[in-house]
Amino acid sequence: MNVRYRWAVLALGAGLGSMLWVILAGDEPPPASLLVAAAAAPMAVLLAVVGRTGGRVPGRAIVGGGVIGPVVALAGHAVVFAFAAAFILGFRESGFALLDSLRIDPRLTEILSSPWVLLLLVDLAVVAPLTEETGKALGAGLARPEARRDAFVSGVAAGAGFAIVENILYASVAATFGGPWPAVVVARAMGAAVHPLASGLVVMGWWDARHGGGGPAMARGFFAGAGVHATWNASMVAVVVAQTGIWVSGAPDLIGTASLAFTGVLGVVAAAVLWWVVGQVLEPHAATIEIRASEARAVAGWIVLTAGLLVPVAILILAFPSFYTG
Repeated sequence: MNVRYRWAVLALGAGLGSMLWVILAGDEPPPASLLVAAAAAPMAVLLAVVGRTGGRVPGRAIVGGGVIGPVVALAGHAVVFAFAAAFILGFRESGFALLDSLRIDPRLTEILSSPWVLLLLVDLAVVAPLTEETGKALGAGLARPEARRDAFVSGVAAGAGFAIVENILYASVAATFGGPWPAVVVARAMGAAVHPLASGLVVMGWWDARHGGGGPAMARGFFAGAGVHATWNASMVAVVVAQTGIWVSGAPDLIGTASLAFTGVLGVVAAAVLWWVVGQVLEPHAATIEIRASEARAVAGWIVLTAGLLVPVAILILAFPSFYTG
């Protein structure tokens, strides 16, 4: 094992060991083990990036991403829901008619026709990437990077800090209400590279903008990071909607394994893209990330392939309820 990555391996091992200990013991999860399991995967991603770049762990960026990021994100979500409460509720009937025209199972239609459920889905897929990436970038600024490489690593650290807080929140809620918190941690761990990758791209765009790239560089970095984030969130929304369709129908949960595999493959793609971007950042003469046409097609192809795994299943579930009800 390369000594540069020993801390990343140790962090990952600690998380896996903590989860296995609680699962095999069969007791209520001790708070310490839950915290370690939820934080291990994002920290392992950060330590792997730091090991490859050869720098130091930017502690301020981790704290900034874990504190400023959630505060900005929650403020943005509050504004969206307040706006919806004032202006959007009048569209409930038209939304119900649209869903009904798609021949969705009536029980699923009843759930999705709620304006608050629809708003939550839009909020997760669109609003969350924009507000969270803004908050994480502000948190990364606390590290005061002095080089482009440092800026990228600071963004990765802020993303990891945000992911740790988010993972702990989701796992704690699941454990408090008797849910399968180990499954939640596993699902979140599969996407451990998403927040670091997205924030790294955003902060690097900010660095390029301040060093001659101007507004276009900042826009490229921000929307690249937000796009990665939105792809992940929208994919998870599709998984939840498909699983909800199975649940309300009372049919066997045949999509559970497919959903887990889809999440894993998409997470692997995010990790691979992050690792490739790190290599581009380390290029000494690269003023910006230059993607050759062949590489761009390969990355786009993998993303389209993984994001399309659930399309046939989703179509069958939403448009043809008889597919799973018999």
